[in-house]
Amino acid sequence: MADSRSFLLRFSSVFGRRIEQLRQTITHTGARFGGTAWADLTIRVESMVEDTLWSSYDYACFGLAAETNAPVSGLSQAAQRVATAASGAASGFVGLPGVLFDIPFTTSTILRAIAQAARAAGEDLSTEDTRRACLEVLAFGAPGAADEIGYWATRLGVNHLTLNLFIKSVAARFGVVLSERLLAQAVPVAGALSGAALNYAFTEYYQKIAHVHFTVRQLERRSGDQARLRGLFTRMLTAARARKRVKRGRQPAPRLEVLPPA
Repeated sequence: MADSRSFLLRFSSVFGRRIEQLRQTITHTGARFGGTAWADLTIRVESMVEDTLWSSYDYACFGLAAETNAPVSGLSQAAQRVATAASGAASGFVGLPGVLFDIPFTTSTILRAIAQAARAAGEDLSTEDTRRACLEVLAFGAPGAADEIGYWATRLGVNHLTLNLFIKSVAARFGVVLSERLLAQAVPVAGALSGAALNYAFTEYYQKIAHVHFTVRQLERRSGDQARLRGLFTRMLTAARARKRVKRGRQPAPRLEVLPPA
């Protein structure tokens, strides 16, 4: 999780703040144009994501269930990132009409990457519990929200929902991420580069978060003590992020505590 925000995502976060400012500007221009247009775009994106989540899980798992505990291929992950980048470039070149193809394709490809991570951690892809766990990864929100508090809060917030409400909740969270990204590629041709870069970065982010999520679930099954695991998770993540800051020369090396054996 400490590594989930790649250089490209850190670089694009500056661009993302500009997009958020643009979104707020459009929204506050007036209900006749800005507010209505933004609300309509968000609703349409959420609807497309929801339809995709209902229909694409079987596609995402196609051919994966035959082999359990298979490690995730680095070549496969790279191919998924390149594929979604190509989709983002194509839709960005066209402009907003290209979204009709890009959103279902990108969502399905990311979902397949998540299913591969689930299989590698020993999950049974045919069960509803694993299906919900795969969709949970999309509910963790934008890359900037990758922290331990958001991770556990999201899991707690969606685990009691029925499947119908669960998918609606995931579609709403993931749809907001996609809606804000669309503003970066709304202009034909100029949006091709940003569409490719953001799709690549988002796919890489969800691949890494899926690995985190299913490793944690695997440890929960082995230990049976979620409370202690959560405490260790937080301490390890804090130490990992401190080491990353040291490597960037931001602060002196922290004094790390050695955890006693279980």
